[in-house]
Amino acid sequence: AVWVSTEETALLWYLLDHLSEVGDNGSFMKSTFEAAATHIARFYHHGAVKMARMCQNKCAAMCKLYCVVTTIKDVSGWTWSDDTGASITEETASTWDDYVAHHPEAKPFCNQGWPHLHQFEPLMPFPGIGLNIF
Repeated sequence: AVWVSTEETALLWYLLDHLSEVGDNGSFMKSTFEAAATHIARFYHHGAVKMARMCQNKCAAMCKLYCVVTTIKDVSGWTWSDDTGASITEETASTWDDYVAHHPEAKPFCNQGWPHLHQFEPLMPFPGIGLNIF
């Protein structure tokens, strides 16, 4: 499905407003995504009308992007900017090329940030969940 920025933003704000509906497993229920699909319908521009499953898939994809970006932010020698991403320069290009060779999902963030980074943070589960930490 093709998503435009206004649809992504509307989905994120809806999920943030319904954060209390997260289940014990750290995920939203199907009913939350069904309601989210109805909510974002007014922001429809083109492509398929977003259904609950599409909202759930988009949320999962944004979760992966969040993990990619936070990993980039932790790499020593790079400076993350919300506007310019990893802010790769000629001096850091070789380390970036090596990194992207092993992590191709990072490529879009060479010199471009992710506009939903800070908005998405509260949707991420606590760091210790599911890691067998006692």
